[in-house]
Amino acid sequence: MQKTVAVLLADGFEEGEAVVFIDVVRRSGMQVDVLACKDDVVMKTYFGTRISTDFTLADKFEQDYDAVMMPGGPEGTDNLTSNPMVIEFLKRHIDAGKYICALCSSPAKVLGKHGLLEGKHFTTGSGLETLVEKGEYLDRKVVVDGNFITGKGLGVSFDFALTVAQTLRTDDPDHILWQADHIYYEGWPESVERIEA
Repeated sequence: MQKTVAVLLADGFEEGEAVVFIDVVRRSGMQVDVLACKDDVVMKTYFGTRISTDFTLADKFEQDYDAVMMPGGPEGTDNLTSNPMVIEFLKRHIDAGKYICALCSSPAKVLGKHGLLEGKHFTTGSGLETLVEKGEYLDRKVVVDGNFITGKGLGVSFDFALTVAQTLRTDDPDHILWQADHIYYEGWPESVERIEA
């Protein structure tokens, strides 16, 4: 069965992080639903790129996904973390053991602020780790700890997206290695810290 991934976007999100992730995960053979965490699908991005989503979060709130992803962006993560529907959606997926994939400021400002990283190793944008009271920070590009996958920021977007894709596509991990080679991306998966249980 095809894996499904929800990408949560709020006004002010970092568009580069979102677009790289969506591209890599879709080309890896998964269904990606891009969800606006507001009442309409036309988004305001961090740097003014015109982007629209597939649906609103309200449209797909009852659907269960194999993974949920959030990019960074200072205003975007502020808007995610202050949205009760986003937090409820995340908690439901965490409780179900689904993958939670957070990049740049979203590990600290969304997951950390709500105590959702307790007992987990994580990475986030430099300096933001001080916002997280529960969780163990690692200064690595990408960290995988159980069902949590976190990344530092825009510069590691490919490492992050390929890691999510490889983690989900256990049926064909060689396909993800091929995808990395196909786009001439080097240095991965050596850039990833995987925490063994």
